Amino acid sequence: MPDNLQPDSLAWALAHVRRYDDTDIFPLPFEYEAIAHDWKSVSSFLLGVDLAGYKIHPDSRIMVIKPGGGFRAATQLDPLDHLLYTAAVYEAAELIEKARIPADQRIACSYRICITPEGAFFPPESGWKDFHSRSSELAKLEGTSHVLSADISDFYNQLGQHRIQNAMEFASVPVVRSENVESFLNQLTGKQSQGLPVGPFASIILAEACLMDVDNFLLRQNVPYTRYVDDFRMFCASRKQAIALKHDLAKYLFSVHRLSLESSKSSIMHVDRFVKEELSDPEEIEQQARVDRMNQLFKELVDESGPYWFEGLDEGTEKELLNKAQKESFIAVFKDCVERRPLHLGLARHLLRRGRRSRTNVLNSLIFEHIEALAPVLRDTVRYLAVTLPKAQAAKRGKQILAFCKDSDIGALPFVRMWILELLHRRPDLCSAADAIALAEESTADLGYRPAALLAAVYKQVDWVRARKETWRNYEPWGRRALIWSTSILPSGERKPFLCMVAEQGDLLDAAIAKLLLSKK
Repeated sequence: MPDNLQPDSLAWALAHVRRYDDTDIFPLPFEYEAIAHDWKSVSSFLLGVDLAGYKIHPDSRIMVIKPGGGFRAATQLDPLDHLLYTAAVYEAAELIEKARIPADQRIACSYRICITPEGAFFPPESGWKDFHSRSSELAKLEGTSHVLSADISDFYNQLGQHRIQNAMEFASVPVVRSENVESFLNQLTGKQSQGLPVGPFASIILAEACLMDVDNFLLRQNVPYTRYVDDFRMFCASRKQAIALKHDLAKYLFSVHRLSLESSKSSIMHVDRFVKEELSDPEEIEQQARVDRMNQLFKELVDESGPYWFEGLDEGTEKELLNKAQKESFIAVFKDCVERRPLHLGLARHLLRRGRRSRTNVLNSLIFEHIEALAPVLRDTVRYLAVTLPKAQAAKRGKQILAFCKDSDIGALPFVRMWILELLHRRPDLCSAADAIALAEESTADLGYRPAALLAAVYKQVDWVRARKETWRNYEPWGRRALIWSTSILPSGERKPFLCMVAEQGDLLDAAIAKLLLSKK
């Protein structure tokens, strides 16, 4: 039975990627701009795809650094595969949400589905705040003495794909679709029958679907609990009850899913200790630091001017004090964050994203002092630096970045190189073309020729492009598409014939890129 996607689903998938990126780990591929430009041709191809017999294209994979020093595998799907995967899950998403425990029970707090026409799978808040506040409420319940925190070991990579198919079928997704999603995932993992790709947002929905039966199992234990993805918190009346519940949960996960609890992240602690150590929220931490700094500034004013200092405080001075407190607390919280081990991922991301939105460069010095510690959030670090590094400091900071890549113990890791090269792509003023491309070519064994080709384009290295365009067909797909993209810097008399040839002879994505470049002046 043919299994094709609907036109609206594919259009929604493209809107989703263009608004929210394809992952929160990799740089967004430029191919999506070309796909949008040639949507008539691309959508015609995608609408004709029968998922039952679809063969996936080469993806891009990388080991991402974790705060504790470990690594996790992440995947960036080929753009066409990503659109198909996203559209297929989009068509199942509302059925999956309907089968979950209702959101108002505040048990499964993570990533409740709220689809919008603009391309959002989820509400603006991921559910962490609800998880945090619900944990606070449950910790205050009369009779609660111990909290069992449990985390599933290597959750995404260990999920059985047949269990994913079962969960979709349980949610009333048509069997043919659930089986074809399983087949798609099975191709990604080389027929190993387990694992969800870490990176695509659609994977989050399938992961949540797989935890529906675990939620129901825990509900039957009559112990108050809440969870955020695979991070469970159960509020018990005694340590004995917590140990028994941990045993029963571990047994269920193994028996039904062949999953296990992560011993280093699973603990039983007294509720008082839990409240003190675990119930921290990034925004609350920053807000409290701002209050503390304001109180300190007021104390300094009293010490300098006496107890009636506030009588002469005009509106401008008051605003200046507030701004100073905010700036100083912002820096202080970030400093504390980068100096603690392991790095608090949520807080680091919150501060970097807030700094990026406000275009403040007050974190720059601390970043360069602690750039190795920030490796787990290098994506947000690079996005922050790209918009905040002053041009007057570009040469100095560029030397520091190159030195980090060459001298740091982690500077040669593929994930680090990928994002440092992305920073040079966004800020070519940081170093010379020769240094940037040499760094990219050092990394071809892990990253292919794609970064070098993109840098050649942004630095306008015509000779580099000319030396390779005649053999464009010989490059692997990701590098080949970047090489085609880089020909945009060639003179029109040389560029146009080449792009016309690619539009005729290349595959669907090659042709879409060529058509986009031909349309530009």
